[in-house]
Amino acid sequence: MVHGNAINSYHKAQVYDEMDPQKLILMLYEGAIKRIVLAREGIKRSDPKLRGENLGKAIAIIAELNASLDENIKTEEINFLRGLYAAMLAELPKVSITEDIKTLDRAEKYLNELKRIWVENVMNNKNKSQAAKQPRPADTQARQYPGQAMACHKSSIAI
Repeated sequence: MVHGNAINSYHKAQVYDEMDPQKLILMLYEGAIKRIVLAREGIKRSDPKLRGENLGKAIAIIAELNASLDENIKTEEINFLRGLYAAMLAELPKVSITEDIKTLDRAEKYLNELKRIWVENVMNNKNKSQAAKQPRPADTQARQYPGQAMACHKSSIAI
């Protein structure tokens, strides 16, 4: 049985290695939000196991989001994200003792907003650029000249 679990873990890790990095970040946001909701439910039900397991997983996911930021980029947006993640990583562990639902609410609000921004600015632009790569009829295709690069929108968040 242990051998089967090890193989399943290996296959899951391999799938994530092959996955689009932008999609992985979206999944991390979704996972962190889900875990915060479950931690809140654990507090409301007075279930320390539900609270603790999910709070720990939310913290681990936020730490992974923080680690995904490129250390070489020092823009205002990246610095803001680093600060926001650091604040969440400082405050969320306290919830296991204080059971402060307001802290979970704030973290969930921030994560939902970051997810919305990620979807609008990264995922939607990626979908638009993929659609632009689809072949178009010759009469509507824009003429490209040598040395002229097509403009593309890039996220200010580096992975």
